Amino acid sequence: MLQTMRQSTQSTAAKVIIGLIVLSFAAFGLETLLPGGAGTSVAEVNGEEITPFALQEAITQQKRQLISILGDDIDPALLDDERLRPRALDSLVQRALLLQKTAALQLVASGAQVSQSITSIEAFQFNGEFSPDAYKSVLANAGYTLERFRRAQADDIVLAQLQAAISESEFVTKTELSATANVMAEERDVRFLVVPNNTLLDDSALSDDALRDFYTDNASLFFTQEQLIVDYIELNLEGFDVLVDDAVVREQYEAVKDEYQVSEQTRVSHILLMRDEEETEQDFASRLSTVTTQLNDGVDFAAVAAALSDDLGSAAMGGELGFTDGATFPEAMEEAIAGLALPGDISAPVETDAGTHIIRLEERIDGTSVSYETVEAELRASIEAAEAERALLIAVEELRDAAYSTQPDLSGPAEALGVAVLRSAAFTVEAGQSVFSDARLRAAAFAEDVKVDGNNSDVLELAERRFVVVRVHEVRPPQTAPFREVETEVIEIAALRAAKRQRCLALQSTAQDASRERRRRWRTSRKRSASTGASSWPLPG
Repeated sequence: MLQTMRQSTQSTAAKVIIGLIVLSFAAFGLETLLPGGAGTSVAEVNGEEITPFALQEAITQQKRQLISILGDDIDPALLDDERLRPRALDSLVQRALLLQKTAALQLVASGAQVSQSITSIEAFQFNGEFSPDAYKSVLANAGYTLERFRRAQADDIVLAQLQAAISESEFVTKTELSATANVMAEERDVRFLVVPNNTLLDDSALSDDALRDFYTDNASLFFTQEQLIVDYIELNLEGFDVLVDDAVVREQYEAVKDEYQVSEQTRVSHILLMRDEEETEQDFASRLSTVTTQLNDGVDFAAVAAALSDDLGSAAMGGELGFTDGATFPEAMEEAIAGLALPGDISAPVETDAGTHIIRLEERIDGTSVSYETVEAELRASIEAAEAERALLIAVEELRDAAYSTQPDLSGPAEALGVAVLRSAAFTVEAGQSVFSDARLRAAAFAEDVKVDGNNSDVLELAERRFVVVRVHEVRPPQTAPFREVETEVIEIAALRAAKRQRCLALQSTAQDASRERRRRWRTSRKRSASTGASSWPLPG
């Protein structure tokens, strides 16, 4: 039987039938593999297909977002693909619709916009600057190619443009437009009266007797908080001037003169080509050939860099890399830069870990050195300031020891250091003058061990390298301040109140005059109306 079947299949008709069967199976299999075939999409949006791969990628992205929000304790049920699939599909459909709308509106993202967006992403930066190596590594780990990521960024930019176009658009009704126009064209006539304060006061209002009467009648306005008057010693740099010998300055110059030398600086630009993992050697060589050909044909280097360089950070600036002193870039690049003689010279392709560089010399600045005479004054001031600082700190330590061990007063520490004991004006815990404008110093003076027990305070360091120790001389309880201490404040308050009172009287008189004038006009118009037989006007208010 098997032999019979074998002989039957050798006929021409049998071979034709078998061939048709094979073709039908092949066509059915290809239909599921070719784009647009059955089973290649999970949804279709106005003819645009959403692939299963795109849906699975959206589901994965939603999983990452949930994990970042909820942490490791997330319920595994929340990460089930079937649970996330509907929302992921909705987001893809919505994005497709929005992108189709941006295409209809002809919204585009320029290459410069895409480059700026990519270089500003923190994940692609190293030490605050865009890193091509980090860019490639992060995308590779995320499963993105460089071109695919650029397309995604371009889509995000045009979607942001669409959102801004809708959210920032406004409209007005005809009524609102008319009202706005009326307000803008509206004019008003205003009458006003200026009454200067100095015309409202007479000498008697601010006489000495009047001020004292006002002070007595308003004593509560001048009631003061508890005040302190203290003795204090202040040490600062002004009292520790130090003169330095020329030999010391010369010695310091010899020690640091190398720091004043400026090495040769070279400003360069480059075009960087990075081979993508999916790019063949032939395709990469073709890109490199395109760059070198355009440069050899005289095309502007900056234009070629902007169009073809893979270094997005420098491409937007025409390939500008800035200055190097010979140690900024990889060794291979520095060797190529050293071989360029004149501005405008372009190197041969240079290989580094980042990719293939073509470098252009923009500018070269010769190194310089600084003479002793040029920096003598600066060095002398620096040394003298350091010596004064040292002497000040030694004196501060001596003051701390003396203030702690000598309690009766501050005369002992002052005499030991050769400084004077100063006395403050009265101050409160909330306000003071001179050094006592510093809240920490006031707090130290009002501390119980200083104010009540009569001890010296700790030595406090204030701004601008000032060091102060205080000792309470007098405690003033809350009371009405003496007239002479608040005389200026009394004059200001009395003058303001007198001026306000006189202003009210002046305005009242002016209003009465205006009222009389309106009545006079009304009576005049009434008489005129009676003589002509016309109706009289109503009495104005």
